[in-house]
Amino acid sequence: MGHGLRKITLSDRERELVSLLAQGHTDVSAAEHLGISARSVTNILRSLMDRLGVDNRFQLGLALGFLRKASVQPPASSAPQLEQPADPPEK
Repeated sequence: MGHGLRKITLSDRERELVSLLAQGHTDVSAAEHLGISARSVTNILRSLMDRLGVDNRFQLGLALGFLRKASVQPPASSAPQLEQPADPPEK
């Protein structure tokens, strides 16, 4: 990941697989849920790692989380405003 992350677009299948794995599914249970082989899960993940230029699943998770967060940052004008605490009642 030394050269920066590449911006990629995930297919619907890739997005669904990443979501299942993030929910705690194993490769096998995610494969069963998607109706594909566990080997296909491995191939999809390897393709994502290659496209993002990362070396392992941990880095893949970090990269996807970073890219997701970067793509859903709200504009500054719509950032939530913190409420000011009310003045204490006078005695």
